[in-house]
Amino acid sequence: DPSATARGINMASHLRRVVEEISEEELQPAGVIINGDLVTDGSPPTPGAYRMLARLVDPLRRRGLPLHLTMGNCDRRDLFVKTLEEFRPAAPPVDGRLVAVLKAARANFFFLDSLHNAERTITKGSLGQAQLKWLAQALDENRGKPAIVVAHHHVNRPEGSGRTWREGGLIDGQQLLEVLGPRNQVKAFVFGHTHHLDHETLDGIHLVSLPTTAYIFDPAEPYGWLDGQLEEDGMVMRLRALDRKHPRQGEELKLRWR
Repeated sequence: DPSATARGINMASHLRRVVEEISEEELQPAGVIINGDLVTDGSPPTPGAYRMLARLVDPLRRRGLPLHLTMGNCDRRDLFVKTLEEFRPAAPPVDGRLVAVLKAARANFFFLDSLHNAERTITKGSLGQAQLKWLAQALDENRGKPAIVVAHHHVNRPEGSGRTWREGGLIDGQQLLEVLGPRNQVKAFVFGHTHHLDHETLDGIHLVSLPTTAYIFDPAEPYGWLDGQLEEDGMVMRLRALDRKHPRQGEELKLRWR
């Protein structure tokens, strides 16, 4: 239902606006990442919700922009794969998870699948030992460029602080950090889930919490998207708030690689 609202926000309208803004960029982006919670129209979501997603992002595909989609806690992995065959990877390297490596000119992106419960919507996420083992091997095989790891859930390390550490994230977040930390090519971990734009570092690794395109939990938060520009020694991410008068509109996250 394209007129459906959540927390007072018409989600289809918000996504449509973001797609229009990206489509109108003077310089064509290299690609677009939608980092989990692709749909939600109740629990569980329906095939129609995924078909609506495909229609809403179709202008990006018609322009030739690659789309990289990850699973969030509101998603249903099997339903997504069955409904949107055009987005299905030919041979997922981890059984039961949708993961991928994207090799770009200045960095390699590692897309993870943190959907923990595929039967009902719960807040927490997980990666699992098989995916963590694959990630470690994939990182070791691609040491030559900076690595940016992307997943829907935040780390949730119990002894940590700040929003990136709060409950409801990865139940195996500490194990993820044990994979990322010793590998110096890992420069950033980018996640969503918190509906909160934030940035902090841990042992030189940038932890970037994306804003939500749809609804916010905190009225002071912006909704919108980030425009990322890779550089030789880092990345700059700029907030494109849908509310152009928001005080954080145009805010820059300047990431310098360790």
